[in-house]
Amino acid sequence: MNTDELLERLEGADEGELKELKLWLFKESIRLRDERHELEMEQRDFENDRENTREENRRYEEHLAVRGKQLRREEELIAQKHDVIKRGFEELDRDRQALAARENAVRDQEMRLREMAADSYMLNSDEACDIMFKGADNILLLKKRYKDLLKMFHPDCPGGDTEMVKALNKSYDRLINECDAYGKRRRA
Repeated sequence: MNTDELLERLEGADEGELKELKLWLFKESIRLRDERHELEMEQRDFENDRENTREENRRYEEHLAVRGKQLRREEELIAQKHDVIKRGFEELDRDRQALAARENAVRDQEMRLREMAADSYMLNSDEACDIMFKGADNILLLKKRYKDLLKMFHPDCPGGDTEMVKALNKSYDRLINECDAYGKRRRA
């Protein structure tokens, strides 16, 4: 019902209708008051929800900022670890190269020393072998000395020499042939 209709009805209304209209107006005002109250409650709830949402957003943004800082620190730590590992590998490579150079220098020095030793003794291999088998006057001592000398001069051993092994074999065969039937070495 609009306002004009209400005014027309009021002008021509009797007392029963006025009571009805008063009752209707009373009920309508209560309904409007209740509706206004509900709207105010909904508005407060909405404001509270909006404030809670803003607070949650603020906390979430703070959390994101903290997490972002943590991630940046972790990335920095990973980069530092990567640099440490990279430097370690570079240092290992330098050490490996230095070790290889040192090994080559030792091999070269060993070769020079062998050449110098071979030049300085001026013994032929037969004379050297006779010296090495000196004192082995029976076949058992001869075999033992031969095995010991082979262990020392075998080419697979450090300081081994193929030529010396050949000379040892030749001398050993010669000395074995010099032994008599009883295993004693015959003196020439």
